[in-house]
Amino acid sequence: VNAKSIYEPLLCCPADSRADHAKDALNIREFDVAGVKETESGEVIGYVITNELAGGNVKEYLKVINPYLLISDSTPIADIFAVLSKRDFAFVLYGKHIIGIITKADINKPPVRIYLFGMISLFEMHLNSWISHFYPRDSWEHKISDNRIKDAQDIYEKRKGNNQDLSLLECLQFCDKRDLLAKSENFRKKFDISKESFDSFVKRVEKIRNELAHSQNSIISNIEWSVFVETVSHLEDFLIKSDSKVEQMAADGNDFVDLLVSSV
Repeated sequence: VNAKSIYEPLLCCPADSRADHAKDALNIREFDVAGVKETESGEVIGYVITNELAGGNVKEYLKVINPYLLISDSTPIADIFAVLSKRDFAFVLYGKHIIGIITKADINKPPVRIYLFGMISLFEMHLNSWISHFYPRDSWEHKISDNRIKDAQDIYEKRKGNNQDLSLLECLQFCDKRDLLAKSENFRKKFDISKESFDSFVKRVEKIRNELAHSQNSIISNIEWSVFVETVSHLEDFLIKSDSKVEQMAADGNDFVDLLVSSV
């Protein structure tokens, strides 16, 4: 998933058009920013902020497009998160030409939602693997309350159907998996993380997952942008570190119950 998947074509105003007319047109479309061209077929020469437009011509409000406002159409979505943590929008380049714009509102588009859902699903699979490793032979069941076990069993019965590979562990709630690993000293040592830090991190991931599942309009309306970006970054770091540790353990010949290995 990259900028090409989510950018909006950049709406442009003629440089010599009336600023008040341009402002009305932009407000109707609910655009906060627009490009500016000398001619319809020409290159983008700058941009204007809708709320700043008043009397006179558009060119009187022209702002220079600095390099830090530009990203390639192939910029990965993870990098776009970081870019938008420093500014409200970025212009998208195709080659040397400015073709589009990305704002925080574009984070709500389906490609980004799918990307985040995939990341969080993979994260949960990693949690399952580490629980299986640090709580061998389902010893984790003795660490969970009877009520939580019953909830997992109810979910298991509803979901199993013809899925012979479904396990009770997979039916635990996110918070249960978080607590199991937060309590595991061996897990915390392996990832060099405190109980409090891991607990806080997983809670933030869970909040993003809940927003993805229940939000119809904005997945970031209830999450501070800086927290959202930081959490996604930490999520990626965790997955990379987890993959690396699994590969190292396999290379060392250690017994690891890897639920992530395909049977194909």
